[in-house]
Amino acid sequence: MKLLSFEDDNSVSDIKKYGAVSISIYADDILLFEHRKIDRIDLRDSKFDFLIKHLSVGDSCHFIVPTEQVVTIFHPLKLKNVKTKELSVYIKLDNVFDEELDQEMVEQHILKSYLKKFKTKAYQNLYMKTIEVGTGKEVEVGDEITIAYKGYFLNGLVFDSISGKTSFTFTYGSQGQVIKGLEIAIKLMREGQKSKIIIPSQLAFGELGSTTLIVPAYTTVVYDLEVIKVN
Repeated sequence: MKLLSFEDDNSVSDIKKYGAVSISIYADDILLFEHRKIDRIDLRDSKFDFLIKHLSVGDSCHFIVPTEQVVTIFHPLKLKNVKTKELSVYIKLDNVFDEELDQEMVEQHILKSYLKKFKTKAYQNLYMKTIEVGTGKEVEVGDEITIAYKGYFLNGLVFDSISGKTSFTFTYGSQGQVIKGLEIAIKLMREGQKSKIIIPSQLAFGELGSTTLIVPAYTTVVYDLEVIKVN
């Protein structure tokens, strides 16, 4: 552990509170994961509590952590092709709070910041950007369609992907096949089209999160989506 900076503050972070924490993980010089301080962390149930517990408010630290330990923490999420034996974890504890902030308001704030990076169009409360124009058939209710996608969080961490032999074929319009945001986006696409879809939680996994517990409550998700075939 290397202490990058230290604030003259005797208050030690209380793991019973919520924290504004900035976290970055690097393999050599490649950024694998980033968490911004505007998204409050529940310090009682944080993947990084084994590191944060050493910090006082205002501390900024550089930790060298075995890659295996970080990969275990993030399982079953997917880190990008990590080959180094150790990772650099940079953490700054900006503040702690007695109560959790309104999760929906926090999500909107994070989403607004993220959207500043992309020129997207809003459609029915989600955001789309065409990556590759499709020239095939438009999607209609009752069509049998095949899609491929990569789903990830705003920090780039992948939580789901299907492509190639695992591409997903289903009847468009049948219930429970995809989340509402993807259903809306697919209807706006045609065969061969690739799009980036930014989906707020109300059209994704909502106030409860995913049933797999991978996607937390009130979490905006992003999909790189391709409509491969429309029959």
